Amino acid sequence: MRKLATLKRLFDDRALYCQLVVTRRCNLACGYCNEYDSFSKPVDYDELVRRMDHLVDRLGVTIMDFLGGEPLLHPRIAELVRHAHERGCWTNIITNGLLLSDALVDALNDAGLDSMCVSIDRVEPTEFTHKALRPLRKKLARLRERARFQVECNAVLCEETLDEFEPLVLELEALGFPVRCGVRHYEGRLDLNEAVREKLDWFHSHFRHWRIAPMMDLHMARIEGKEAPWKCTGGYKFLYVDEFGTVKACSQVALRKPKHVLDMTPSDLKANDHHKPCEKDCGVSCVIQTSLITADPVGYVLRCARHLLETRGRGVAYGGWFPVSELRYRRAPAEREVGAGV
Repeated sequence: MRKLATLKRLFDDRALYCQLVVTRRCNLACGYCNEYDSFSKPVDYDELVRRMDHLVDRLGVTIMDFLGGEPLLHPRIAELVRHAHERGCWTNIITNGLLLSDALVDALNDAGLDSMCVSIDRVEPTEFTHKALRPLRKKLARLRERARFQVECNAVLCEETLDEFEPLVLELEALGFPVRCGVRHYEGRLDLNEAVREKLDWFHSHFRHWRIAPMMDLHMARIEGKEAPWKCTGGYKFLYVDEFGTVKACSQVALRKPKHVLDMTPSDLKANDHHKPCEKDCGVSCVIQTSLITADPVGYVLRCARHLLETRGRGVAYGGWFPVSELRYRRAPAEREVGAGV
């Protein structure tokens, strides 16, 4: 039923995907982030349930992200996941991973969590970005052992992460985790200088998998100065609901006529189906991918299939089908060197 509902969303006028902020508070303070504070209380559980029910029943959402701030700071995050799961949604958590524990992973398993995206920007933490691999290695290993949901990692590419970007991606790939690459954006707009472009090109050439190939094509067309037309579906197919319940086009851009989610109707969704002035330089990958999929579902699938054929199936396991425990594990380069010398 969930797959049929999602398929229907690709062709009707209701929303497909929602990012729901459950708390603005975060346990970190990364320099590029404007989506957190250090003091806000979690959004009330019952209020979040009302928002979720309206998003599903009235607006049609079938895919729901829980985010913050740091969503694992919400004391009832597993219950929120369970409710969305029982309402028929694909559920996903975007987290820095530092608060993961065996007990929490087990609770999320039991709640029916479908996927998790762990944000990791560097190998070693700095004052600018605290989201680093070093303090997460043991947690990622335990996550591989216990999680019954899919796990992927996302690295933000910017000047402050350039020096460790390649080693980070290589180690995550060796650990068996699918990797996505986001470029730092300012008010939603990409900042692509020559050094960042070089690293993005390296990632595009070696580590994209079939599910993100169309989005990476759009990024690379921009880099090469080619026309890359698309229409943002923020506020229509993609909804960002902040901690106050206000619907936005994305985390960075407000709608022309902001509304509280509980007041939003299907006709409001359709009214937001128009080009946005920030599209040309957009760097918000979740909005771009949702927009590309819903604008041309058949074309998107064909481009994914073409990527698989071109690469002879490379990355097929990383396209969002398997729990992390079933993905291939390879020893990191450093481990292989040690083993070779024994």
